[in-house]
Amino acid sequence: MKNNTLLFGVLLLVNGVFDVDADEVSVTVMVGDSVTLHVTEIPRGSNIIWKFGDEIIARMNEADGNPSTYDGPGAIFKDRLKLDKQTGSLTITNIRTEHNGRYSVDIRSTNAELKTFQVTVHDVVESVSVTEGDSVTLHTGVKVQGSDQIVWKFEDQVIPITNLNSLNDAKWRNIHLKDQTPDLVISNIQSDQTGVYKVEINTISKVVHRKYCIAVGDEMKIVSVKEGESVTLRTGAVDIQAFDLILWEYEDHPMAKIDRTLHQLPKNSVSSRFAGRLSQNENNGYLTISDSRSTDSGDYHLNMNNSAFTLQRTIRVTVKASPQSGAPSGICGAGVGLVVWVVTAFFAARFVDNQGKGVSITIKSYSIS
Repeated sequence: MKNNTLLFGVLLLVNGVFDVDADEVSVTVMVGDSVTLHVTEIPRGSNIIWKFGDEIIARMNEADGNPSTYDGPGAIFKDRLKLDKQTGSLTITNIRTEHNGRYSVDIRSTNAELKTFQVTVHDVVESVSVTEGDSVTLHTGVKVQGSDQIVWKFEDQVIPITNLNSLNDAKWRNIHLKDQTPDLVISNIQSDQTGVYKVEINTISKVVHRKYCIAVGDEMKIVSVKEGESVTLRTGAVDIQAFDLILWEYEDHPMAKIDRTLHQLPKNSVSSRFAGRLSQNENNGYLTISDSRSTDSGDYHLNMNNSAFTLQRTIRVTVKASPQSGAPSGICGAGVGLVVWVVTAFFAARFVDNQGKGVSITIKSYSIS
């Protein structure tokens, strides 16, 4: 990928992305985006007609080079269309849901060419809450090849991905593309890396715009309890129904999971370590370990994913051994008993010694508790 492809803005100014052999191009964008429907360079003397459904929204006679655009049905395209007189590509600015539908371009010169675009406009922003140190993967759901174009942005700043899985900027050193996909992985995320992420992908058969919002939560990642107490590990998910899989692991061993893709409700590990002591809340995914033991100390891993996100979190649990019950009071009781015995023996000896002298001594008993 050339560096200059990293600097294009919201308009997808990508030449030659859409091959004339493609029957239909799928275009998925977000409300408010601008998108360009590309065609190959038009032959000299061509006539171009763009339609939305069956209604003409733009046309140009290449001979005089004067493009014309129209407001369309209900004036939904008023002040939103731009027709490039060099390429014949059509740009829709500040797109809205009413612009969903089928677009076609009819290019007539020596040969006739018809190309169609199915445009879908979304108004939903994918959201996830994280804490510092989490790892999160942003899924695009798109398969790409080496010639396809990928642009990721944080807020309005282009993330400088010069090639797959390689970042030169220290600010983004903990960010990379996952394997040979356009999915973005943010490892050990920091608070200044939370916000809005956008991706723009162009392939031969589709255009995809997606938007993700990453917010900072306040979930505890270090938990300390006393032996015998229950410990609850929290997911921190605002809407757990949005996740297909919620998996808890101890070290590298599965403990409990909810798998909605298989319609499975909470399923706990049969490991003897936690036998009979685990419960997972179906509504929030929280995992509770009852009657905790010192051997339960360690790192617990949470993995939650859906079509938009994979969230990975590690929670460190420390179970402190309880002090031996009864030891202090036993020692104290023994000491008091010894003192009472010595005092009693002393006064008893005095009593015997003074009995011959006519001295009467009475020893009162006290109950010491």
